[in-house]
Amino acid sequence: MATSISFKLRDPQIKVPPSKQKESPVIMMVNFGYSEKRPDAKLRYIPLKYATGEKIKPMNWNGRRARQVSGFAYENFNARLDNLESSAKNAVLELVNKHTKPTPDEIKKIIDSENPRIKSNTPKMQDLNAYIDSLIKDMESGKRLNSDKERYAFSTIKNIKGFKSQFDQYQADNHKKLNYQHITMDFYDEFVEYFVEKKYSPNTIGKHIKNLKTIMRFSRDEGLHNNVDIDRKKFKIIRTDVDNIYLNEAELKSMYDLDLNEDKVLEKARDVFLIGCYTAQRFSDYSRIKQENIQQLENGNKVIRLNQQKTKEPVVIPIKPELAFLLEKYDWNVPKIWEQKLNKHIKTVGEKAGIKDKVLIDKIRGGMKVSCEFPKCDLIKTHTARRSGCTNMYLRKIPTIDIMKISGHKTEKEFLNYIKVSKDETAASLGSHPYFTDAPLRIAK
Repeated sequence: MATSISFKLRDPQIKVPPSKQKESPVIMMVNFGYSEKRPDAKLRYIPLKYATGEKIKPMNWNGRRARQVSGFAYENFNARLDNLESSAKNAVLELVNKHTKPTPDEIKKIIDSENPRIKSNTPKMQDLNAYIDSLIKDMESGKRLNSDKERYAFSTIKNIKGFKSQFDQYQADNHKKLNYQHITMDFYDEFVEYFVEKKYSPNTIGKHIKNLKTIMRFSRDEGLHNNVDIDRKKFKIIRTDVDNIYLNEAELKSMYDLDLNEDKVLEKARDVFLIGCYTAQRFSDYSRIKQENIQQLENGNKVIRLNQQKTKEPVVIPIKPELAFLLEKYDWNVPKIWEQKLNKHIKTVGEKAGIKDKVLIDKIRGGMKVSCEFPKCDLIKTHTARRSGCTNMYLRKIPTIDIMKISGHKTEKEFLNYIKVSKDETAASLGSHPYFTDAPLRIAK
């Protein structure tokens, strides 16, 4: 069995000047032909990604080993990598000689046993729960930056905090404290079942699994553990299609025309939501539009310029008359409202606007698929605004590429998966296409 060993930097910092580079963890990649079948029946080759515990600045790295640099003990550093490489090759050979199929987990155990230096450091390092706390703290303070060397978005930190809350509750309910080595396939099955019993949706469960895998990979890359179970095919992020609704232009007009002067709370909720519909932005973006975001183009038209909070994508949004009216109403500063409050009040607004058609929704609860009918107003939430804006522009036959410049979607595939257009609406839209309206060809006799 051919074994290939290579070393790479966790953070090569390609665009960072040498004087500003920080030490990066060194990862050993052990390729030994191990594979698992993907859902499409194709093979997926899985190497062992082994955290060496070594760190080095990219400027001192030649792609394979440490460079000869004054003041740096490169010979000792390289010797330690050589020992790890030798241990990895010997581990594969040992398993083959025992007629045991090598797996990433078995190879890791042998390497660990031959390198007590790494094991002796482990007790001094943060355990998993402490690591999650410090991760959140570093994200909030800006000490830890994302892959683009920018601060993490509020929504990302919020998701990690949400995971921590559920992870803490899981440990409390099961009277156990988990560390890196406990995140196994057995744990995965128990963790998923825990959420299924709480009747969480598959996508909610998947979100927590995704956050856990992210945390485990961060900590592994920092040399805190060598757990590879999270890379297994079965340790998967659960997902299912979501039946998200959108409001058509007639339904938005019924909201717009509502007289809510006697209920200022509902009036503000309605106005902020419609601003989201007419801008096709996320709540985190349409809720923070201010006067300084309003600019005038050379042709005299006003637009909204902003950088999206989640993706940092700059967008320029044309201002249609209804949007201009709503923004002027608040002196071009969108009024403050909590997202939870808007989610609650906009359902009442939808009911008052007569948006009560029954919508059949498929949900998976407790591992079972259930179809339920809901009044459409009960399904309206803050993100319905963005989906409504994109879908209505699409139905008006605005070119997809132009809508994406407003919405901030990066690919057409991503955009088309996002919008919600029924088959009836597609047929109605195509009905006016020349292919269906041209005079019929005369049949030769």
